[in-house]
Amino acid sequence: MDTLRFYFVTWNVATKSPGQDLNSLLDFPSQYNKNKPLPDFYVIGLQEVKSQPQNMLMDSLFTDSWTSTFSRILCKLGYIIVKSTRLQGLLLLVYGQMRHVVHLRDIEAQYTKTGLGGMWGNKGAVSVRFNIYGCSVCLVNSHLTAHEHLLADRITDYNTIIKQHEYHVSETSNILYHDYVFWLGDLNFRTDHPVGSSPTSEEIVEALSTVEKDKYSNLLRHDQLMAVMESGEAFSEFTEPEIRFPPTYKFSGGDDVYDLKRKPSWTDRILCKVNANNYENVTLRADVLTYNHVPHYTVSDHKPVVAAYNIKIPHGFTRSVVNEMPKIKLGRSSIRMRSAIVLPVTDGDQDVATPYEGANANVDGVDGVAVSAGSDGQVFSNYTVKTVEFAPISRIWYIGDVDFRTQCTLSRDVEINPNDWIGIYDAEFQNLDDYIAYEYLAKVSLPQAATVESATTGQRTITLSFPVGSGVRTPGFYRFIYFSQPNNDVRSVLGISDPFEVSSKEDRLVSIDPCEQPSSSTSGAKPRTATTDIFTDFTGLDVAKLSRHFSNDLNID
Repeated sequence: MDTLRFYFVTWNVATKSPGQDLNSLLDFPSQYNKNKPLPDFYVIGLQEVKSQPQNMLMDSLFTDSWTSTFSRILCKLGYIIVKSTRLQGLLLLVYGQMRHVVHLRDIEAQYTKTGLGGMWGNKGAVSVRFNIYGCSVCLVNSHLTAHEHLLADRITDYNTIIKQHEYHVSETSNILYHDYVFWLGDLNFRTDHPVGSSPTSEEIVEALSTVEKDKYSNLLRHDQLMAVMESGEAFSEFTEPEIRFPPTYKFSGGDDVYDLKRKPSWTDRILCKVNANNYENVTLRADVLTYNHVPHYTVSDHKPVVAAYNIKIPHGFTRSVVNEMPKIKLGRSSIRMRSAIVLPVTDGDQDVATPYEGANANVDGVDGVAVSAGSDGQVFSNYTVKTVEFAPISRIWYIGDVDFRTQCTLSRDVEINPNDWIGIYDAEFQNLDDYIAYEYLAKVSLPQAATVESATTGQRTITLSFPVGSGVRTPGFYRFIYFSQPNNDVRSVLGISDPFEVSSKEDRLVSIDPCEQPSSSTSGAKPRTATTDIFTDFTGLDVAKLSRHFSNDLNID
């Protein structure tokens, strides 16, 4: 098996803006541990992000301060926002390393309101689901009903979210159907002691001061979340690592002192569910690396909680959506069992490429045996590597060109949907939602006669023709991204082009001196004109303009 590392942050920010350096929250390598690998994905769930009407209006026009702050840190390290979603004060940010983006399939966001009987989004859940390297992952950020005596409402919130959260990918239409589910947030569960023996806030704080070696078992025996997980009323499908940190709520603003108006409680949690036996011959698992709070952040009355997991993924495959697989009931969640097959191995087999290679990879162990599928070499069936490869673009796209053409090659299993589209992005884009322009594939692809299909590989090469008015209006460097979109809610990233240049016609690098006399040579050489290819004729090269084309590459941050 290979592994992907996910790093999670949950934090109720109490309507505050980022007032402290967030680098230490993200657990970067330090001078004492320089070789620590970076996570493949960061998942950041915030609650009570300021959501008054004026703030929501500004955030619809501009990026909110929390997203901006995290992006300034993470995007410099090669991460992009895979998906972000928000429900009033609930914000979920999913960052992924760039090398994983073209292996993201069926990305979808969803939300459920539970405030005021489901009419208001001050409480509820937001989620993002996707497939990555053959596994389905669901990430949920929630804020449940507050107050110690409203335990029944929190249980109702959970079951409402499970029931109403529905995805368009048929085999993972429910949160619990995914291979991996991570649920984080301000779950608001408190400590609940028997009637007549409930300690005061002062007594709880005094008991916490006597705890040795981070063992909080005496107080955690009264934790409401652990009780409902055991009784099966809520979250019984999930597991939680051992808690070895003090309660994360409630603190006085600006310091580390508990606010005695509330009993200290572990309201902020990160839970995990693994459908380990979703596939025949393969056992999935998630290994927790860390689970802790970060106490020195004081802008909120909550302390942030972080966790890191390594999840096991099948080596070398991505999975397309499999329709109408049989359902097998296991416990309270519905699981689809998928079969495995033995792939023939040949010396020259180049059909299946290894999509994931990185610092966290544990490729096939030391002896070369694929741990992911057993020693017999079995792997998932119904898996296809769906990709789109853009041809290198060597020419400059001049703004206003009548017809700019390029090509892309689709692998045999790519099914073209009517809503498939090609986005044009800045070459250094930071968010999959930040396209500058887009065109539907049906509009820019030439008629079928221009499509070349390989008889041996089944690949199809499509010529794309962008008409006047397509593209961007500002010179610079850009990329194409191909999105497969079967409906308005689900999309997959199938291909990203290399950077290409867009320039204005006024900046053409070739100019002709009007006083230049025609050559009297009779050698038959082709006369130079203003339209001569700049790669074969450097007459009149303007160095100043040339340097402006490459200014982005010359900037030093």
